[in-house]
Amino acid sequence: MIGRKRLPQNHQDWNKRWNAPFGDAPTGLSVTQRLADPDRERFGPFAFQWNSMTRILEYPWAYHAAELEPGMRVLEVGGGLSGLQYVLDMEGCEVTNVDPSATDDDETWRAMPFPGYAWTLTPANHALLNKTFGTGVRLVAERLQDADLPAGGFDRVLCLSVLEHLDPDEGRSLLERIGELLAPEGRCVLTIDLFLDLRPFGVLERNVWGTNVDVSHLVEGFELVEGDRRELHGFPEFDLDHVVGRLPELFVGNYPALSQTLVLRKAR
Repeated sequence: MIGRKRLPQNHQDWNKRWNAPFGDAPTGLSVTQRLADPDRERFGPFAFQWNSMTRILEYPWAYHAAELEPGMRVLEVGGGLSGLQYVLDMEGCEVTNVDPSATDDDETWRAMPFPGYAWTLTPANHALLNKTFGTGVRLVAERLQDADLPAGGFDRVLCLSVLEHLDPDEGRSLLERIGELLAPEGRCVLTIDLFLDLRPFGVLERNVWGTNVDVSHLVEGFELVEGDRRELHGFPEFDLDHVVGRLPELFVGNYPALSQTLVLRKAR
């Protein structure tokens, strides 16, 4: 379903506990300055990545939808320096973050127009935050499709606001690889932006962030265990009038974008 403005109380409590999604840092203090602070731990794990407003609902929703338990093997795809990976490690999960933007030659996110707040994922910065929070998250600086990871090696895969940035073929190959990596009965937790300035709402096909992807094509071969097909773009049941009629109750991010939320399981 699409995320609503009114967060459940347990989601509000989770955000408050972890100072998600923006951390506890003075307004105007850049990510670079936070990383350089000798007492950076006081900012909390969510203070070291520029985040969109939709993360207010996406992080707590993903945490609860994943139904995590200590000892679970968790893969986050495109986690950057997100605080979620460190929180999951602190709660006893074995966490791997696969993100190709950590390579020195990937300028995709560092070129985004946020002076002082640009994407700051590097192996050194990731290791610095592991040291800061006493965590052991593994960083793999490759595309998931190229990463040497064991088939069936993960109980949970989280992929938050990544797929809308990829072309359809790349997105489909990413989901196919996720299917290979999931253990039997494993869950894939996804959020996918739905941009209000693009078709079917607007006139454009693409903006600076990406496209409104065909979710049904991406998730072929999976069982949809959580998600409203009326609110998932590309499904035959997608109902534009239903979505537009509920805009006042939906959480609209600062792109502007809605957040489609869904949980998948490998088809048996």
